[in-house]
Amino acid sequence: MSLLAQAQSNSETIEVLSPNGQVKVSFLLEHGSIYYQVGFKNMPIINKSSLGFELLDKPQLAQNFKIVASEQTQVNQSWQAVWGENAQVENNYTQAIIRLAQQDQLSRQLNIHFRVFNDGVGFRYEFPQQPNLTSFAISKELTQFAMAENYTAWWIPAYRDQRYEYQYLKSALSSIDYAHTPLLMQNKKVAVAIHEAALVDYASMTLKLLTDNHKTLEADLVPWANGVKVYAQAPMSTPWRTIQVADSAVQLINSNLILNLNEENKLQDVSWIEPSKYMGIWWEMHIGQKSWSPGPMQGATTERAKQYIDFAAKHNIKGVLVEGWNKGWEGNWWERKPTFIFDQAVDGFDLAQVSQYAQEKGVELVGHHETAAGIAHYEAQMEQAFAYYQKHGIRSVKMGYVGTRVDGGEWHHGQFMVRHFNKLIKTAAKYQIMVNAHETIKDTGLRRTYPNMMTRECVRGMEYNGGSPDGGNLPNHTVIIPFTRGLSGPTDFTPGIFNFAYQEKRPNNRVPTTLAKQLALYVTIYSPQQMAADLPENYQDHPAFQFIYDVPTDWRKSIALAGDVGEYLVVARQDKHSEQWFLGATSNEDARNLSVQLDFLPKGQKFKAVIYADGANAHWQHNPAAYQITSQQVTAKSNLSLQLAAGGGAAVQFIPVN
Repeated sequence: MSLLAQAQSNSETIEVLSPNGQVKVSFLLEHGSIYYQVGFKNMPIINKSSLGFELLDKPQLAQNFKIVASEQTQVNQSWQAVWGENAQVENNYTQAIIRLAQQDQLSRQLNIHFRVFNDGVGFRYEFPQQPNLTSFAISKELTQFAMAENYTAWWIPAYRDQRYEYQYLKSALSSIDYAHTPLLMQNKKVAVAIHEAALVDYASMTLKLLTDNHKTLEADLVPWANGVKVYAQAPMSTPWRTIQVADSAVQLINSNLILNLNEENKLQDVSWIEPSKYMGIWWEMHIGQKSWSPGPMQGATTERAKQYIDFAAKHNIKGVLVEGWNKGWEGNWWERKPTFIFDQAVDGFDLAQVSQYAQEKGVELVGHHETAAGIAHYEAQMEQAFAYYQKHGIRSVKMGYVGTRVDGGEWHHGQFMVRHFNKLIKTAAKYQIMVNAHETIKDTGLRRTYPNMMTRECVRGMEYNGGSPDGGNLPNHTVIIPFTRGLSGPTDFTPGIFNFAYQEKRPNNRVPTTLAKQLALYVTIYSPQQMAADLPENYQDHPAFQFIYDVPTDWRKSIALAGDVGEYLVVARQDKHSEQWFLGATSNEDARNLSVQLDFLPKGQKFKAVIYADGANAHWQHNPAAYQITSQQVTAKSNLSLQLAAGGGAAVQFIPVN
């Protein structure tokens, strides 16, 4: 069904309702200026907020508009994911397209697309092809988010040296200066998250307060080094600005809004794309046992790689990562211009021999491209580097962009890096290689369009617990991530540490969890490529490793069951390829008892629940390695009682009983 509306006056309103009628968007035209507002269950969420653009050396694209036409359609469909949290994704929304033109001699056109879902809103700008707006530069996007209340916000700062690698701050919304997205806000009645989807050739959006001690946020586009925000050419569309909304923060984790706003899969053949677990030569460098540099402390050796491959072959680990395998890692590589060569192995490491050994064992090498933020240096070798990996049977690569600015002057989040990363994904797909990206542009759901974009870091990960001078992460960090960073997509957090006694070389560092919580993270923090991050020696003959052996990385269905940001989280997921279910429960620095209703299990089916839980005296500081494994028979009518230690957790495997 469509509706045509012609401009009749100086003030017009177009309302768009979600399919269930609970989310309402109002588009407002007032005296030529354009605004929108959002409500949820008859509560205001975003009050009247500005739309439009300032263009470089051109008149603003913000006033003197008239509505030329508008149309609304209903969409109710589903699509099959190549991989993901859910095998089938429901995509149900109301779409409105509002076509605008300025009432002057230029008569420039701007279209605004709204998609209103039952769990939020996406909107974006479209610049249609037109004679008076062809190539242009955006100096400011005028999109605002005038929040209805001074919500409690969970956020990390933008424009800092370490990209997205910060612990989350909790404050009043009015205390934010510049924040990365996803930005989570909540009160006792509602939870709201602001982010973006389908970031393809545009600057990443951060959020800043309109003024100090205010509650109106405005889109702040990360600039090029010369200050320009975006270089554009019509026809083009911006990324979607996304507003997810639910009764509680835990319900936001179940949203597919970001994915649904991306284009469909563009890769014809996806048979080579395979979620899996990996391990590798990495953690031992962070805890000071080995080094990335060649020499007596060198981690990347042929002998050591074979040891990992032997363990992986026996324990259901598909991939083995080797960091430091190629030339250019000498000394403090992160403090100088990059010297990496991506198709030549360092002395002491024979890539051809190791790759052949891995293939004979049924294991695959995971490649590693550390750019040290030298984009030009890397792109000059990128094509041959991927061809080199394909030649040696390597189907997955971990990317790194360590450095304060890329190419010496550009931000990691600007249009420069967005363009590079999309070029990277397409080049990797050409050579049938999957990508795990670190220190790169944030996730906006492009994994739907290019499903070889598997996972990325964009978070303060496990590595900070190994060698960070500040001592590592807080115990509540991993019960914040799924509510914030996790809303954008898969997170390569690298869980699975079993050895907590590495203070000989890292006296100020520790992993701030119990062993049982390390297992639970495989369920609560989603990634299609999950790392068994510890050393093989620490897993050998350890009974708790059975959970890492068994836990899948591709799911038929996922449900965030209960939780509170920074406090605790319970998530259940069903294996895509069997009838087994898995559950993870994690806590912050407080011990707690949880009663979990198992009504997600199929009715009438009995299951054996294998429970990996904290030991009686477990504590993340004093006794992290204490755990116990028990089992009991359960059904969908059962309540599972879980006792989580301070900094603890529980991991459960549900096996159908015939």
